[in-house]
Amino acid sequence: MSPSSLWRRFTAEWKIKVFLGGAITGAFWFGYFLLERLPAGSVTPMPELAIDRMIHFQPGAAFIYVSQFATMPLMIWLMTSRRQLFACCRGLALLIGISFIVFYFWPTSVTRPVVLSHQYFFFDLVAGADLPRNACPSLHAAFGVFTAGCAWEVFRGWTNRKWLVGGVWLWTVAVLASTLLIKQHVFMDLLAGSVLGSFGWWSMSWQPKRSSVRSQEGLELRSRPALRAPECFPEDKRCSQVAGADAGTRKGSFKTGV
Repeated sequence: MSPSSLWRRFTAEWKIKVFLGGAITGAFWFGYFLLERLPAGSVTPMPELAIDRMIHFQPGAAFIYVSQFATMPLMIWLMTSRRQLFACCRGLALLIGISFIVFYFWPTSVTRPVVLSHQYFFFDLVAGADLPRNACPSLHAAFGVFTAGCAWEVFRGWTNRKWLVGGVWLWTVAVLASTLLIKQHVFMDLLAGSVLGSFGWWSMSWQPKRSSVRSQEGLELRSRPALRAPECFPEDKRCSQVAGADAGTRKGSFKTGV
C-alpha cells in the first residue's frame, strides 16, 4: 500500500472517527473504572481450570497484552465508509453495554501475582492502572475477536486479504494467550469474552429485512444525485470491476436515450 493510499484511508470520514470514536472511548473508560471500583455486591473469584494451572506466570507477555490498545483503533481508522463506521460503533456499543451490565450485577476477580515494581515496564502499567476485577467476560478477548471480525470487512477486496485477515487473527490469539500468561484472566473469562465479541461482530452484519426498507430505498433512488465513479484505493481489486461496470452503464444509457 502506498503512503498516499494509506493517508486517504485514514482521512476518510475522519470527523466520524474522531468524534464518535472518541465519545465511545471516553464513555467506555469512565464506565469501566467506575464499575471496577464500585461493585454492586460481593466480588466472585473466578475458578481456575487445569489449563490455567498449567500456564506459568510470564509478566513479560504484558507487551502483547497492551498492544491491543493500538491495533484496535488502527483497524477502525482503516475503514473508509460511514456504513462500516456506524456498524462498528453499533457493535462496540452493544458489546460494551452487555459487559457493563454483567460487571455491575456479577462482579468477578482473579488472583494476580505480585512482582517487584520497575522490573517489567508494561506489566507495571497494567497492574498500576487496572485492578484484577471485571474479569468475566474478558474484554480483551471480546475486543480481540471483534477486531478480527472487522478485519474481514476492512480488507474486503484487497489483493492479500487472506494473509492480512490471517495475521489479525494470529495477533488475536497472541493477545488472548497474553491475558493468561500475565494472570489477568482465566480461561473461562476468555470463553465468555470470545462469545461476546462474536455477538458484537454478528451485530455489525445484521441488516433489517428487505421488505421493511424497500419503500425507503425507492425514495432514495428518486432523490439520488447523478452517479459518479466511486472512490477507489489502489490495493482494492474491485476498483477496476466497479469502474468498468459504471462505464458500461453510462454507455448503455446514451444508446437508449436516457
